[in-house]
Parts: sequence; C-alpha cells; structure tokens
Amino acid sequence: MDRNWKLAISTASVAILGPGNKQRMRRYGLGRGRMVAYLRLLPLLGLLLADGSRVAAQGSHGIADGKEDWTKEESPFIPGAYIVEYEDGHGEAKLFSDLHNHGVPATKRLNLDYTLFKGASFQLDAIDLDPRSTSAKIASVPSVKQVWPVQRFKRPSGPTVNSTNGDSSHSSDVSDLFRRATSGKDTYAPHVAVQVDKLHAEGFTGKGIKIGIIDTGVDFNHPALGGCFGKGCAISYGRDMVGDDYNGKNTPVPGPEPYSSCDGHGTHVAGIIAARSNPMGFIGAAPGATVGMYRVFGCSGDVGADVAIAAANQAFEDGSDIITLSLGGASGWTEDPFSVVLSRIVDAGVTCTVANGNSGSAGLFLAGTPANGKGVTAVSSVENTDTPFLGTGAFVGTDKSAANQVPFVYTPTDFVFPNITLPVWAATPNVTTDGSYTACNPFNDNAPADLSDKVVLLMYNSSDFVCNSYTQVENLQARGAQYFMFWLDGAGNIWAGNASGLGMTGYSQGVLWQKQLSSGKDLYMTFVQSSSASKAGVFVPNAINPNYIDTFTSWGPTWQADVNPSITTPGGTIMSTWPLSKGGYYIDTGTSMATPVMASIYALLMEARGIRDPKTLLNLVSSTALQLPFYDGKTLYANELAPVAQQGAGLAQAHKAAHISTLLSVPNIAFNDTDNFVKKTSFAIRNTGKKSVTYTLGHTPSLTMYTYGNGDSHFPAPFPNPIAEGASAKLAFSQKKVTIPAGRSADITVVATPPQGLNASAIPVYSGYVTVNGTNGDGLVIPYLGIVGSLAKLPVVDPDFNYMIHYNIYSTDPADDNTIFPLPYPNSSVAYNGANRPDYPAALIQIDAGTPVLRADLIPVGDTKAKVNTTNVLGLDIIGSLSGYPLPFSSRSYYISPFTGMTQEGVVAPEGSYQFVIRALKIYGDVNNPDDYDSKATQTFILKYNETAPA
Repeated sequence: MDRNWKLAISTASVAILGPGNKQRMRRYGLGRGRMVAYLRLLPLLGLLLADGSRVAAQGSHGIADGKEDWTKEESPFIPGAYIVEYEDGHGEAKLFSDLHNHGVPATKRLNLDYTLFKGASFQLDAIDLDPRSTSAKIASVPSVKQVWPVQRFKRPSGPTVNSTNGDSSHSSDVSDLFRRATSGKDTYAPHVAVQVDKLHAEGFTGKGIKIGIIDTGVDFNHPALGGCFGKGCAISYGRDMVGDDYNGKNTPVPGPEPYSSCDGHGTHVAGIIAARSNPMGFIGAAPGATVGMYRVFGCSGDVGADVAIAAANQAFEDGSDIITLSLGGASGWTEDPFSVVLSRIVDAGVTCTVANGNSGSAGLFLAGTPANGKGVTAVSSVENTDTPFLGTGAFVGTDKSAANQVPFVYTPTDFVFPNITLPVWAATPNVTTDGSYTACNPFNDNAPADLSDKVVLLMYNSSDFVCNSYTQVENLQARGAQYFMFWLDGAGNIWAGNASGLGMTGYSQGVLWQKQLSSGKDLYMTFVQSSSASKAGVFVPNAINPNYIDTFTSWGPTWQADVNPSITTPGGTIMSTWPLSKGGYYIDTGTSMATPVMASIYALLMEARGIRDPKTLLNLVSSTALQLPFYDGKTLYANELAPVAQQGAGLAQAHKAAHISTLLSVPNIAFNDTDNFVKKTSFAIRNTGKKSVTYTLGHTPSLTMYTYGNGDSHFPAPFPNPIAEGASAKLAFSQKKVTIPAGRSADITVVATPPQGLNASAIPVYSGYVTVNGTNGDGLVIPYLGIVGSLAKLPVVDPDFNYMIHYNIYSTDPADDNTIFPLPYPNSSVAYNGANRPDYPAALIQIDAGTPVLRADLIPVGDTKAKVNTTNVLGLDIIGSLSGYPLPFSSRSYYISPFTGMTQEGVVAPEGSYQFVIRALKIYGDVNNPDDYDSKATQTFILKYNETAPA
C-alpha cells in the first residue's frame, strides 16, 4: 500500500479537526501541525473505508436525488453483505434455498467456486437489529460452513510527486547515473540493497516463474512492459475481474483483459517486477518472470473483499507460483476471510506477499490485513539509497556555452520556462534582512534593484506555514523578478500568483548551487520550453536516510501476539512504470512498492534453488536477512536494532538466501503475552552442505517499546513509541554449540525469560534475534517477539474520549447533556445543505486497543423507554445500531459516527430521549458474554423532528 496523506474517513465516521481538538492535542502531546498528520494516519492508512451508501440513502436527505451527500457515512464493511463457505457437497442453489427457508432472504453478489474455497457472497434483503442473530441464522443454514461480513478495501493511493522525490546534481556522478541504463550491469540501488544485482549477475531473472499481481490493472502497452498482453509478452496472463465502472458498491462487469490507464498503481507494481531496459535507467527485479495481472479496482472507488478473494483464487487456479498484492487494511486480526484464503493458498504451495501497510506513525499493533495471514509474507519498507528525481531536463554551468553545461532535472509548474539562458542569483543571508535563504522578508541594500534578467534561487522552508512560495515570489516581483527556482527542504508544493517561469528542485541540489554561488562562481541555467523539453530521471545518493526503515511502515504484532511483519525491502521513493497517458514513469512510495520487490526475490530464489515450498522460502529469507538499526525520523540509533515489530527479520538478502547451505525450521518465534507466555519452544537446524558444521547459538536483543504512553493513560503512543531503556529478554539454549554432520539436523530448545521491572500496563513489546553462526561461514537469525502484560485485560473503550458531539459544527467538544437536536425526518425529500443543513448528534468513539466486536447502539432513556420497541442485545434494550455497526475485528482507532434518526437496520427512532452506548469486546473475550465487553454510555440527547413523516 502506498502512503495516503489525505484525511481518512473512518468506519461509519468522519474525522473532523477543529477548535475542539485542543484538549485532545494536549493529551496526545502534539501541536496543531503534528496533530493533523497524526490523525490522517490514525484512521488506518491503506484500510479501505467502505461506503455504507445503502444505509446512508435511507437515513440522509436528498441523496437518492443526487443532492449534496454531506452526511455520507463510511464503513469498512458493506452493510448486509456476507461471504460464506459451503459445507462439503453443497452449492449455490442449495445455499439460497436454505437462506430463504431460514428467514434470511438474500441476493447473490459473487459465485466463489474455486479449488481452495467454495462459497458465495450475497447481500441481505433486510438488515436485522441484532447482527449476531443474523450471523447465527446464516451459520445455522445446513449448507454454510463459515460466514464473514464483506470488508471493503481502499484503493491504493500514492503521494504527490514533489521535489523530495529526488535531487539532481551536476557533479560527475550524474553522468555516470545517466549512463547506467546501457551499462549492462544492474546497479539499481533497490536491487543492490537486497542483493538482487548479484543474482542478476549470475544469470537469474526469475525465468520460468509465474507471478500473479492483484492490483488496479496495468498499461501493458508500455514499451518497458513489453508493449503487449498474452503469450510471449511480459504481462502474459491475468483477468479484469471488475471493469472500468466498478467502484466497490456496484456489480463488477469483468473486461476482456486487465488493461487500465486510469490508475497507475498496478502499472507501477508491474514495472518493479518486470520492467525491461528503458531510458530512466532501471529494470525490474525479476525481468525474466512470467507476470499476470488481476484487476480488482475500477477507475474509481474501492474493492469488496469478495472480489479480492475471487482474484486470489483465480491467480492460484491459473498456476501462479507467487501471488503478490499491495492492498488491504490495518486491523491486527487474522480471522478475516481474505487472510484465511491466502493462508490456504500458502498451504497449497503458492507463496503470497502482501504489503503490511503505511500506518507507521500510529505506533504498535497495526499489522496489515491480509498481510497477517498465517504463512503469508508481510512486507515492510526501507528508504531507497539513491533518491530518484523525475522531471523536466534543463542545463546548468559556469557559463552560457553548451559545452560547459550539464543536465539537471526539475519539476515544472503551470508557469513554464521559455527558451532562455540566464544567470542565477540566490537569496542568501548577506542580502536578506532575516539572515535566511528565502525572500520571506524585504532585502537589504546588498540585493540588486533589478532581478528581471536573473533566475532567482530560493529555499522553501516546508515547516514555515507563514512564508510560502506565493509570498516569496510576490516580494521578489517588486524587484522585477520573473523566473524562480525553489529548492525544498522537505515535502511540499509551490505556487505563485504569476511568473514567467517557476520550478522546484531538491534540497541537495539547492545546497550545492548555493555553495557555488557563495564561493564567487557564476552559474547560468538554460531552459527549453517544457512542452518540448526532454523528460528525464536521475538517481542521486540519498544522504538523509539511506536504507533506513521508513517511518510510515506499519508496526505489528497482531492482537494474537503473532510476529508481524515478516521482512523488509526497499519501498521508499521508487521509480517505476506508469500509464503512458499519464507520463510513462512515476516515483511512488509505500509498502506497495516494497512488496513486488519481495515477490521478485522469491522468483529469483525459486529459479536459483529449484524449490517452490512457501514455508522453506520464508524461512530462507527470514534467516538470512540483515538487521537494521532503529530510526525515529530524526535520529539513527546506530547501536540499537529496530524492533521486530517494525522490520520483521530485517532487510532481505537475496544472494545469501540463494546460496546458504544451512536451513532453519521456523521463520520466527512468538513468546506471546504474560497470560499466554510460551516459556519453552524449539527449532531445528539442518546442514545441507557436504561437510560437518559446528554452530554457535546466541541472541541479539532489539529495542523494547511501550505500546501506550507514560503514566496511567491507555491512549496508544504514536511513533516513535517510548523506549524501555536497557530492557531485553534473556534466552537460554539446550546447547550453546552443536556439531551437525552433512545432511543431518539437530533440534534446539529455547527457554525465554521476559524483561523484568517494566510497566506491564503499558504493554511493552520486546524482541530480538536468535543467532546461529556456523564454522562454514553461515550466519543466520530467527526473529523473536513477546509481550509483557495481559492483552485480555487491556481497556478497549477510552474512558475520556467516548461521548456525544455536534456533528455539524466541526468540533470535538462534548455536547451538553439533554441537548435538543431538531432533525428532518429520515427519507425526507427536502434538500438540506449549506447553512440550512441540520445538526446531527454524533458519537465520538476512541478505541485504545483492538476489539473483535465494536458496537455503537442507540438506547431509549427515561419515559421514552415505554414508548418504543426495543430488542435485548447482550443485556441491553436497544433501538438499533448506528450506521455501519457493529464492526467485526476493529483496530484501535478514532471514529465520529453521526445519527440521522434512522438506525443501521432501517428503524426510525421516534421523538424522545436517547443515549449512544459504545461496547467493545475485549481481546480473547466471549462474544456472547456481556461482562467481556468494555462499555461507555454518552450524554443523553433529545430527538425532535421538524417535519412530519413522509406519507
């Protein structure tokens, strides 16, 4: 999944930022700017936030008529939609007959009739007040073995390309990098980082291996992807499962082939695996592999889990050796059907690689789904060691002559540079009144009075929200400036009211030019009008965070204390193919980009070692990985390994995995939490070499991190989590040294003692690496992870941040008790918008830990109890649930869920007094036991209707 920096709309909720967040900001310990960034990630980046449009159409106003849908609610599950697996010997006809006979009439969505999964998905004709009752009815049907609600997964969405996607330099290194595409040697930095270049040098390309990609489709007409589809082409198989018009809500209409130019994500992923030589200077990591594409996204919207499950099964049926996907959600639970299906595919002999997600800023316990499936390889991301820059070509040098100018790359804007050659003048501390490299304030007398014949070089401080590029350009235009080149110190975009030429480049490029100008050198820039200028890609050594674990990468473990993620590969600022209609090439970032690298490594290993078994392959890449130090976004802890919950086994080392002669029997060890502590476990070492080898056992701890903040708060700590200084487990081995003859194995028992003296209520997660070093030079590891404290005893519902608010005033301040909410009657035909729109009551819900079931119910209060019909659910008489609830297997998150007068089940609440009751099942709790739920009731509100009910 790529990073998505947009403010996410959560399950049945909208995250709203406004003045009322001050108290919450103080609690988080965040300022306003950091708070926005944090809340953008907290509602689970990469998690599909499904649109509960079926219910919203019942409870909102004017939606069916296409009027403003400002109350549209989002849920990660499609209301009333279920996936079932058949009992042996049953099929579709029997299922729908049984459903009808059991009082659960439904309409088919998809037939899921495959070798490893036989079932169907369907939409209920009506939603029950108690979904437990509905689920029980479905499960009681003779033809049904298992039942799940249909989750919807969000479309992968890449970040905006900006100057931090690369720098250019006019040193001699740039010319070397330009020549790389035709050198015949793979020096592409992401390949070097994981030793793919070494396997390429040995002739391994993934030949004979089939990789099935589940994604947004592919522009197979791209020259770097072979320019065709079908037998003999780079993209040789696959299917369009949905068609252009599919949006996650409507019925898929499969197309004839998996072509797509409306979304570039799948094309980018395909290029990472299979790209041929191209002008940008990179190739795919497995260019000899046979690649398939299974398109599961239309040109807009999202995808239902049933469609994704169908695609995975189809990829298996079509003979894929590897299935890779960069989609899913951040839940931390393994029970969803997509995870189950992928685990079955792995058990059947096909390796599955899945992006672990990009929720890293939200801290621990956000393992990706379905990346957390048993046996699935969950992939995290490290930053590229070379920073690519993709943009328009221009030239710079010490004079105007072409012979003394070298190319550089910049990002153009709407203000296109004409065909010009001009001297460069820079804003420096000796000409600015504030001692900066910007034009935020007036210049002193050292600055030229006329800048009309100069290209002005300026720094854009991305953290300065007052002085932006618009202000700087405006200040300079007072001195006649027309042409501007900004160098950015971080992520950002530039704009101006007007200019004759405006562009931006990266930090190191700007620093270099500034130094040259400050030393007295002259610089001249030559531009070609950008519509005819060449497009170019440049790779420059990353001096900021090379091979550092990307801070956006999601953290494990799962809520069942399983080790997650599995492995790490490069996914930060990766250049690859893009639809031709959108430019042909693109730089994207995320675990979406790391995952196809891992799939390619598996293809190379299959070719090199001649094996296909997923368990053996996962053990190989895990045991041979390179462990990386912790990076908190500012500081590299050079002597402290990053936790297993962030990097898994570490950075994959493909060449080592291809040639190692020692095999370990497990990819990792989970010691679980205190209640379920695994004191003793074992693994086997197998010597496949031709000589006897003596192995020495040991372990290297990594940092122990607290899940929750300091003190009594159980609000999850954001990244970087608090470090438990000096805390690590102690491991003892049945043998510290063991000699194993050629072709033989030995079992090793590990006895663990968790770190002592920690605050167990803050859930410290400890981890490290068992080391196995052989006299033959083999050095291997087994990552391990454990938890101090009880997951089952964790408070789930935040005691302070679960209350009723005014939905319409964009504030998270609590509403007064007994507030009167005058609402239009649900299903009203009257359009409400702008100042006329009603003020709905809403439940603000903060869940501080994962929960198998999250409920948000409406209960009558006082005299209203005697006037309404209720249903007893878990010991509480309720009118119904808020739209989108209950949620199965919810992660910790923050929701704002409005109530329009109509419940999830389509019941219109009569006028009266009500409360919202939030209930969350504790980890390992009994779903049918009310005592196993955390609960909190909100303030009372009074519901009034300002219309009569429609006739």
